[in-house]
Amino acid sequence: MRTHTSRISRTLRAAAAVTMLGTLAAACSQTTTSATGTSGTTTGTGTSGTTLPAPVPVPASNVVLKMPQDMYLHPDAPTEWWWHIGTLTAGDRTFGFEINTASFQKDGFAFSQIMLTDVKNQRHYQRTTPYVPPVNFKPDAWAQSDTSKDWFARLGDQANPLGGIQVTAPGTGYTAAPTITLTGDGTGATALATLNSTGGVDAIVVTNPGTGYTKPPDVTVTGTGTGATAKAFPTYAAMASPAADPTKNMTVKALLSDDPSMDQVTFDLTMSQEGRPFYVWGTGVNPDAKGTSVKDNNYYFSLTRMHTTGSITVGGEKLPVEGITWMDHEYGAFGTQANPVKWILQDMQLDNGYSVSNASVIQGTEPKSDVPSTGWATLEDAEGKTYFVASTVTPTGPTWKSEKTGRTYFTKFRVQIPEFAVDTMVTTSMNDQEFPIPQQPVYEGVATAEGTFQGKPVKGKAWIEQALG
Repeated sequence: MRTHTSRISRTLRAAAAVTMLGTLAAACSQTTTSATGTSGTTTGTGTSGTTLPAPVPVPASNVVLKMPQDMYLHPDAPTEWWWHIGTLTAGDRTFGFEINTASFQKDGFAFSQIMLTDVKNQRHYQRTTPYVPPVNFKPDAWAQSDTSKDWFARLGDQANPLGGIQVTAPGTGYTAAPTITLTGDGTGATALATLNSTGGVDAIVVTNPGTGYTKPPDVTVTGTGTGATAKAFPTYAAMASPAADPTKNMTVKALLSDDPSMDQVTFDLTMSQEGRPFYVWGTGVNPDAKGTSVKDNNYYFSLTRMHTTGSITVGGEKLPVEGITWMDHEYGAFGTQANPVKWILQDMQLDNGYSVSNASVIQGTEPKSDVPSTGWATLEDAEGKTYFVASTVTPTGPTWKSEKTGRTYFTKFRVQIPEFAVDTMVTTSMNDQEFPIPQQPVYEGVATAEGTFQGKPVKGKAWIEQALG
């Protein structure tokens, strides 16, 4: 654990938390790897009409992860997160959601990302919130590591209305980070500010949420400049499940205060996995792994058949929701601030019983419309057999440009997996699904999939990620 004994070091850490959030989002990625298929008996035909060898599953004995142990916190891992995404329905309304809690203890901070896409009303709510030690984030205690106890992961406090602070006006003329004063009916809350390159307040990070507050405190900015204002807001993300089987009866609760509208969305969900976990790469460890240390390698599994029920509250309306959702748990070594990983990813839950995670890591030139990129895919069938094979992904169709960041994103991807004669189109359900993080925005969006799989029509729910730098 890293502690901080001076205001200077805390200020630097707070600044790092803000400026590195883009890198953090990009680090939540697929690491560079390659896949080659294996051959068995001949069966099926490819997209070109050629006969294909039957795919051979990765032997279950090759999986390096252990359950339930590896559902829990790994205190020595430089980075670790639990990431929930998927499609929820309430009657004729469709929602995409993400609730992500992530620790980057190697850099001394954590963050949550929470979002909701209301497809019917074409509305996107989102917020990325940093947490810094030693009070607001404890690297060895923010999630449960003791496998004899019920599992949890938690950022923010459901009982405390001070979760973060949003700059509402940057002001001008600041030559040093201003003092932040928090005034309310509680005590002990503190925060630190960082400046942008033009002398305005860029961000404010809560360093201690204090106690006893019944509503968000007022925020006052005092310094060498003028005009900066800010507003406090509540937020939290909390996940928990019983030690007997932490993949079942999991509760996921979160409060999102939208950036910048401050409109609130709450989640109260219960999830249970059906079947075997989905071990990415077939083994749960990056094929390029060196040794067995969590400090050097990337470990990764998903729960892709999470039967989810509960409610969301949006626009003041509480809606019962249900769906089959997806959770990733990833930990170990990832990209660095100097060399962030860039990637495009498509996750699919298909109506033939297969779950598919397809990724292409960007090296050098960014993807271009109608130009295929090589990738790899992990597939799991309804019986739990897992495959790791080569793929291609081709951005196609119209693009969408973010008004907030100026970044252009693809809205449709053609995914081809020759060993399974897969040819599917993954299409975003709504264009505006960006986390507009300064310096490194990322696209996280609910989508649909439709195409062919081993010569038969297939469709399903999907998710698109784009971290393009």
